[in-house]
Amino acid sequence: MGAAARHRRRFLQEHRTCAFCGGNSAATTIEHCPPRAMFQFRHWPEGFEFPSCESCNSGSSNMDLLVAVLARMDPFHDHGDLDGSHFGLMQAANKQFPGFFKKMMPSPIEARRTNRNLGVAPPSGQTHQQAAPVNVPVELHEAVCVLARKLVKGIYYQQTREPFPDCGCLLLNWFTNTELLHKGQYPVFELLRSLAGKAPQLTRSGKMLNDQFEYKFSIGDDRNVLVLQARFGTSFGLVVFGSTKPNLLEDIVLNMRRETGRQGPFAILQSPSLTM
Repeated sequence: MGAAARHRRRFLQEHRTCAFCGGNSAATTIEHCPPRAMFQFRHWPEGFEFPSCESCNSGSSNMDLLVAVLARMDPFHDHGDLDGSHFGLMQAANKQFPGFFKKMMPSPIEARRTNRNLGVAPPSGQTHQQAAPVNVPVELHEAVCVLARKLVKGIYYQQTREPFPDCGCLLLNWFTNTELLHKGQYPVFELLRSLAGKAPQLTRSGKMLNDQFEYKFSIGDDRNVLVLQARFGTSFGLVVFGSTKPNLLEDIVLNMRRETGRQGPFAILQSPSLTM
């Protein structure tokens, strides 16, 4: 038996229940989240593997591919392709999602308007389309939702050693680096800066990985409410608000909808009662 097989057997002996489906299934596989392809040379953070059933660990490879492509987009430092894998990931994404990159590209008019609003002037030799922030196709939004749902449930499991319950609610707000280009920061992170929580250093074989992925996880002593803040390089960030207490977050969202007449800024990752 090889080292990988021995590790898998020991891991599943210690973690017998799937971390992603409310404790309803036995764990038979190991899920890596965030996906390994998001990281340069596939050096993902130590400890970011979670017990999973076959169902929860299958069927998301195409979604993983899209978030890996997105996470490696670095308009500031050009550090997204140090291992030379980004183009291959883009080719694979284009094969699985024909026309995807065409959807991401703004029209010349859209790009010029966006750059004017952001105060961005294209560098010499670039068009407004090349310099403007990309659009977010529905496929990419769905991929980020899959990532966020698994990530928050995985980190919840890390912290509590219990699966996030089926009766709980998870709400997502995510944002691209457009806000970094426009404001130099993510406003949501600034609003939550004073919130206490764990923000660990992430490493692989002693190498720091926080420049590619970092997070802060806040949870109450009674585990009724949690907040996950995560940033992926200079590409995008997300915040997940969660509650294990039924209807706590749902009531807040419904009140917001009644007051504003709009759906609100949240994608519903899990809720027994809320719909988009």
